[in-house]
Amino acid sequence: MHILIIDDYEIVRDGIKTLIEQEYGWHVTYAVSSLSALPSFASLEEIDVAILDISPTQESGFDTLVKLKKEAPFIKCLILSMYHHVGYISKALELGADGYVTKNAATKELMDALTSLEKGENYLSRDISKKLAFGDKRLTSILTEREKEIFLLLAKGFQPKQIAYHIDTAPKTVMVHRTNIYKKLNVTSQFGLLRIALETGYLDAFDVINDDTLC
Repeated sequence: MHILIIDDYEIVRDGIKTLIEQEYGWHVTYAVSSLSALPSFASLEEIDVAILDISPTQESGFDTLVKLKKEAPFIKCLILSMYHHVGYISKALELGADGYVTKNAATKELMDALTSLEKGENYLSRDISKKLAFGDKRLTSILTEREKEIFLLLAKGFQPKQIAYHIDTAPKTVMVHRTNIYKKLNVTSQFGLLRIALETGYLDAFDVINDDTLC
């Protein structure tokens, strides 16, 4: 199996490369900080799996995932990140990631993930599976899909008029949904919604501070 590693930090790239090649016999074809750092002669056609880092400070991580899936859909993409809240995991999976492992997971899980991808299977590390199950059960079992969408926007601090424009509905409709959401989740304010969103992992502080969804 031929592997591409993309991570900001050389020490991380070197560590993963050494582990993969010396312990498991797979071949790391390239280990770079970004797609643009690949040598001019590099060809994506020779890559089976790409290991990508995604973090709040490197928005290009998601862009890289999208670009790889568009230009080389045959490449399996494994996210290896220190960030494990549901928002990032969900976004990565929606954009086509084939696996997601946190950097604090056991080394064996990274190898298990690569083995799964080699077999054409998807993989989520155990800590992520538990978090997704908790967050999804907490919200999805209570809220409708529309209510969950509005819940997240309210939790981020957006007002009903902004949300109504964004989802193309009437402000009064959003107000009705907000009332139902408050009742179902037993809260009385948007701050209460934010607390739940943070607890379930659907949002973290970075999302709230830097979100420009409705801009």
